[in-house]
Amino acid sequence: MSKTSYLVSPFELSYIQVPQASQAKPVPQPTNHIVVIDCSGSMWNDLPLIRTQLKDKLPKLIAEGDTISIIWFSSRGEYGTLVKGEPVATLKDLSDLNKAIDRWLKPVGLTGFKEPIEEAAKLAKELGGVCSLFFMSDGYDNQWSQAQILKAVADLVPVFASTTWVEYGYYCNHPLMVSMAESAGGALILNEDFKKYEPAFEAAMAKRPLGAKRVEVELGADAIKGFAFALDGNALLTFKVEGDRVTVPEHLGEVWCLSPEVKSKTSKPTSVDFAQPGNNPAVVAATYAAIALYSQRMASDVVFPLLKNVGDVRLIKQFSGCFGKQKYAEFVETSTLAAFDPKLRLEQGYDPTAVPDDNAFTVLDLLRIISEDDGNRLLLDSDAFRYNRTGRPRVQDAALSEEEQKQVDDLEREIKVARGTLLSNLQVKLAALKATKSPLKFDAAPMPDGVPVGGLVYNETRPNVSVQTRREGTVNLAVRKAGAHPKIPDVFQTFTYRNYTIIRDGLVNVETLPLKLTQATLDKLKQAGIPGSALGTSDKGGVTVVQLREIPIINRSMVKATSAKRLFELEYDLTVARAAQKVYNAFLKENFEGRTSEGFKVLYGEAEATWLKDLGITDYSGFNPGGKQADKQDSYVGKELHVALKGLSSLPTLKDVQTRMASGKHTATSALMAPYVKEVEDFLASDVYAKSPDQPKVFKAWLEAQATASKKKVRGLLYEVSQIRFGVIVGQTWFTEFSSLDENTLTFQVDGKDVVGTVTMKEIEVAI
Repeated sequence: MSKTSYLVSPFELSYIQVPQASQAKPVPQPTNHIVVIDCSGSMWNDLPLIRTQLKDKLPKLIAEGDTISIIWFSSRGEYGTLVKGEPVATLKDLSDLNKAIDRWLKPVGLTGFKEPIEEAAKLAKELGGVCSLFFMSDGYDNQWSQAQILKAVADLVPVFASTTWVEYGYYCNHPLMVSMAESAGGALILNEDFKKYEPAFEAAMAKRPLGAKRVEVELGADAIKGFAFALDGNALLTFKVEGDRVTVPEHLGEVWCLSPEVKSKTSKPTSVDFAQPGNNPAVVAATYAAIALYSQRMASDVVFPLLKNVGDVRLIKQFSGCFGKQKYAEFVETSTLAAFDPKLRLEQGYDPTAVPDDNAFTVLDLLRIISEDDGNRLLLDSDAFRYNRTGRPRVQDAALSEEEQKQVDDLEREIKVARGTLLSNLQVKLAALKATKSPLKFDAAPMPDGVPVGGLVYNETRPNVSVQTRREGTVNLAVRKAGAHPKIPDVFQTFTYRNYTIIRDGLVNVETLPLKLTQATLDKLKQAGIPGSALGTSDKGGVTVVQLREIPIINRSMVKATSAKRLFELEYDLTVARAAQKVYNAFLKENFEGRTSEGFKVLYGEAEATWLKDLGITDYSGFNPGGKQADKQDSYVGKELHVALKGLSSLPTLKDVQTRMASGKHTATSALMAPYVKEVEDFLASDVYAKSPDQPKVFKAWLEAQATASKKKVRGLLYEVSQIRFGVIVGQTWFTEFSSLDENTLTFQVDGKDVVGTVTMKEIEVAI
């Protein structure tokens, strides 16, 4: 076994020749393809596409002599083999296969990896010969421990010649999938959607492994991140290091290993001239492969030095915005392709001194700028606005009352024995009764001019940003009225508030934003450095369609500036701004009911207004019917960052503050609100108010102006806090003042007083 090391400063890239078990070159053999498909609830949107692909293309993909087996899985105990060792290419009648696919590949339950992996190993042992595994999932295993899953993966290694592991979408457990691929010595692929998945699946089916026999290779070095790798055809294989050894398929000619450079007086690694990649093609290819694999593990401390070595300007620029799964996935794909195709290297030249832009324009910058001008509009009705629903839908309350249920039961009993006209009449009556409890539907009115973008909502624990909009429309009440409530129109004009999540868990949730922007906003965006590739204007009414995938979520300055002290100071300022906001809004509500509305009581009467309210329709909140979220279909794990200031967790009521002001005994939070209560009292004592001919009008106008100013300040502070939150969660870093995640508390001073701040990161299960 021979080893040669190359200097890829500050690392050594080592080439270890694989000892061949025999001199005879192995040849491709008939393959038993075992495909494992995730059928958990979160796959509801894509399983129809996967079913169609399997039925239409399997006969063309499976070579003569090969077989196909398909395993489906969802929750613990919910898995099975729907097709076992079928020689699809020779079948004349595929109806049984198609029926099995349609019957079993349907979304149901949660996500559990262990049992289907064990089933695949069992099936491979039964089939014998050369077996190839294709495993895909879009989920986060919520049934088994990681140790149990990796044990199942290790047990299948001896019976599979090759394995391909596919992360479908961006909510899979990426670190676990990386470990699974390493343990199996397989290839890991991230397919964001069916468009990417389809060719990956077809390539896996076309692959014919050379055999399952494996040999042990001694690395003779410490592998960074504990894995070695090989370039096999068009796939990058990874192998988990045990001690300083890996076990690899015998057909591989070499295995590569990246390790810290060892300073030796007797031997030095060979230098590589990356400016002339043709001189060391194998080493250059392996370096690009290392860039892809270490970026797949989000190890920027390894990737940056490697990029400096290769000097590939295009990759260096792309990596500067590499935050979050989406950007890393795009970069992994680019660098992987460059590892196998020399034509894709140095496309924008060679410059080892090129430095990524730490202050690159971000999606957060975009949202802030477009929200600052009320003249900007988001075109929700545009074909370019394709929204991906987040979370579970709401199910309206539609339960029958006890009396109504009794009527239904009586009618159903009568229907069982009725005939002719009586039967028809009873059925109509039953349908009408049930219809009175059918969910109401809001029909949005067309909005060709769009909606304002000012209502940005920053989630205060997760890296989420959404736009809150008000949609005008109607609700058809004819069935619910059933001839009653004559004052109320059958088709009722109302509105509803809707939130559209633009960034979800640090990922772009809406790829394109169709906008009508003012010239001032366009100028501001260009001055701020928005990439030209992200900004394109059509000829239809000056619509600007912003390509969000062309813009990073965050930049490196945000990651470097993750200061706990700054976060706590901003959180304190935010608490003060909210104290002011609460005071102004409380006075508005107390003196002017806080709502401007003609009032349904005035229009229709108190009884009718109450009836509308019971349906979830009010003059101040629009259409907002009661209900609950639909049942959980699946879940994934997200991250939350919680910030707490000791003694400042909640603000009191206005009445409580006024009582404490009278007694002179304040809590920490009432003391924050007191100056703003005093400000209102001073205004009421001022000449502006006292000498006004219309005191209520002047007071209301002043309060609304103060409330608007405080709301604007709150939004600005939320933006600044969100930058730090995104920097920590999406940038996968911790605060500069702390040496580890175990440190999370800091004391700072405000007006000479100590304030204790605590920040906590935790993983949460997000139900979908």
